[in-house]
Amino acid sequence: MHSIEIDKARAFIYNLLSLLFVEEYTKTKQDEILKKLEILSENSFSQEVSDVSKELIDYLKVKSTNSIFNEYQDLFLIPFDEYIPLGASWYHERREGGFMQLKVKDVLAKTTIRKDEKSFTAQEDHYGFIFTLSAYLLDKQISKELKDDVQKELFVEVLTLYIDELFYKLIGSSSFIYSRVGVILKEFMGFERAYLDIKS
Repeated sequence: MHSIEIDKARAFIYNLLSLLFVEEYTKTKQDEILKKLEILSENSFSQEVSDVSKELIDYLKVKSTNSIFNEYQDLFLIPFDEYIPLGASWYHERREGGFMQLKVKDVLAKTTIRKDEKSFTAQEDHYGFIFTLSAYLLDKQISKELKDDVQKELFVEVLTLYIDELFYKLIGSSSFIYSRVGVILKEFMGFERAYLDIKS
């Protein structure tokens, strides 16, 4: 049985992940990211998440919030050194826009939602889009605009399959910001699996 308060907290974290994994948001919504990190640091579901959130806040206040955009570009857009792909299809079959994109489109087809091409130039299986869609689906389920647990379907069919590989790459990276974001992602995915009763 779902709790509305827990679902609201889950939507909050998916929104934060969306802001951190959509390139445009790392450039235009930096103050919002910082505010959400402050809320997370004070209301966390895990001590480890609280600790890394505080580290991120301190770092961003010293380095400036522009560091988010810079580290995003270095890690996810420049195909050299530590490049980390953000497409679920890449983890499934080592290419972009493959089977996982079709899976996300299958979920989208069950809703009235359509990808906003202005905000999302990446394909539907991009993790930034998946996090954004997860937050949106949860909001619609909380407001009873969606009857089915479509977000759980998205989690089971796409998100949970390869997310471990992504967060371990992030945690092991030299990016101060995204190595800590990897910890938040790891802890949250563990929470999601337990809450949704999904075996990893």
